[in-house]
Amino acid sequence: MSNAPKFAIGKPVAVILFAEVVAILLALSVAAQTLSPGEVRISSGPYPPPEAALQVQTNEVEVGVVVRDGKGKVVGGLKREDFAVYDDGREQAISSFSVETRELHGPMEKAAAGAPVAQPNAPAQAPRRTRYVALYFDDLNTPFGDMRHVQLAGENFIHTGVSPGDQIALFTASGLGNVDFTPNAQEVLGAIENMRFRGRPIESSGCPRITPYDAYEIATEPAPPISPTSESPLGNSKMSSQVAVTPDSMGQGGSPSYQAILAQAVQCNCVDEVNPNANCVRQQQQLIQMESQQMWNSIREMSQDTLNSAQGVVNYLAKKSGERVLVLSSSGFLTSTLEAGVDKLVDSALRAGVVINALDAKGLYTEIPNQEQMDGQTVDTADGMAVHNAENFEPAMANAMAAMVDFAVGTGGRYFHDRNDLAAGYYSLAAAPETEYLLGFAPEKEKFDGKFHKLKVTVGAPGKFNIQARPEYFAPTKEADGKAAPQMAEEKIDAEVHGSEERSDFPLSVSAQPGTASNGVGQVRVQTHVDIEKLPFDVQQDQHVDMLTFVTVLFDAQGKIVTGKEAQ
Repeated sequence: MSNAPKFAIGKPVAVILFAEVVAILLALSVAAQTLSPGEVRISSGPYPPPEAALQVQTNEVEVGVVVRDGKGKVVGGLKREDFAVYDDGREQAISSFSVETRELHGPMEKAAAGAPVAQPNAPAQAPRRTRYVALYFDDLNTPFGDMRHVQLAGENFIHTGVSPGDQIALFTASGLGNVDFTPNAQEVLGAIENMRFRGRPIESSGCPRITPYDAYEIATEPAPPISPTSESPLGNSKMSSQVAVTPDSMGQGGSPSYQAILAQAVQCNCVDEVNPNANCVRQQQQLIQMESQQMWNSIREMSQDTLNSAQGVVNYLAKKSGERVLVLSSSGFLTSTLEAGVDKLVDSALRAGVVINALDAKGLYTEIPNQEQMDGQTVDTADGMAVHNAENFEPAMANAMAAMVDFAVGTGGRYFHDRNDLAAGYYSLAAAPETEYLLGFAPEKEKFDGKFHKLKVTVGAPGKFNIQARPEYFAPTKEADGKAAPQMAEEKIDAEVHGSEERSDFPLSVSAQPGTASNGVGQVRVQTHVDIEKLPFDVQQDQHVDMLTFVTVLFDAQGKIVTGKEAQ
């Protein structure tokens, strides 16, 4: 081992350690000035070495198409002339056409399919592509009951839906229990069985009851309610327990959610015949705003963590060559104010040709009618609060699932929801379709503008069909001027890992200490110190934020990567 670790610094940061060892366990820690809890969040996982790839520039756009009938059954036997492809509304000539068929493993589907029948003049069979299926479980937002249902559905898929040659991986939002791509079904089954809900239940206690969606509405409303320091809208008048509290009696300002919850809070906590005064109302205003803001901060943080980990899985899938599918299961997470992150993930998946299928882990979900009673409350809910809960139920559910819908629709995937047969749903999303059509076309008047082009595929055969295909494609960047397309962040890191340039233009120091683990295996502990005062923070709302990516890689004496770890 060299006397000092060599490192190459860019942004993101790549830290490279050279050692002549065969097996190593790497550990990484980040240290800085004294920070409050929660100011630094770290997620880590294995660093996937870049794969060698042969890139060929072609003008042909390939579109994989799955056609289903009205009952959801995959339709086979279609020919080239049955399809039409439109690029930004203009029909294109189909220059290549092939069909990829797969053997079904599900017992019901296999029995129904029967033996294949030879077809005269059948279209060319596409060569079998390696299929990478990433099973992503949102263990931060899927509570125990839903998680167990999804676990059983995932296990059913592993038993019945894996085709020969498929590579299956398991990823979680928390980063715990991940399994890299493997043909070993038992390894994935063990990881599925060990999954647990890793999130933090974020809900109010007592009265008033503030739901996550209420907290979002109150914390982000553009017209905030009356300032807690202002005069109470009730003045100094006393209020008896028989006086109804309405939005008008409490002044103007605030969303309907805020007004309904404030009315409930006053009814629960300010009915005091001995000393009913306006101070109690003022206190309820302050408590509602404070609790809503605290709840929303925690909810938003967990949603951001979920988006970050899902983005990492998409980036990892993008490096694989073949068919790439991400199956995301979740009970839903609020992504309002995080739309840029959702768009970025869809954009990355489209660029890489990654299809995202989404499954609502709640199944056919209904709200408990008397939630307050189930929470142990004895307070009679006012009619206004009951109306508020009913009115907010649908938008709250839609908001929680909005990102999953965007992932599926935006990448040409499917969204399974409002059904309790999760095993069948998971199978339909994760298992390879028995028939897939591969269409190719060379766009007329092709523009190397680096922009997305809208795609539409239609089937002219008789009948009603549901067509699953990528909705857009990303045009290549013009290279006539000899300039290469800009590197992605992951490509820059890979280049730094294999580079040898030493730089000192980043406020970071690295130390490495060899040792021996308790089981006798050699290990190296890598410690990274960052001077956060010198980082170029971005301002996001009321916070200063920066994201650093650390990669530590171990090489053997021949310069081959032995192992690596990546942290953000």
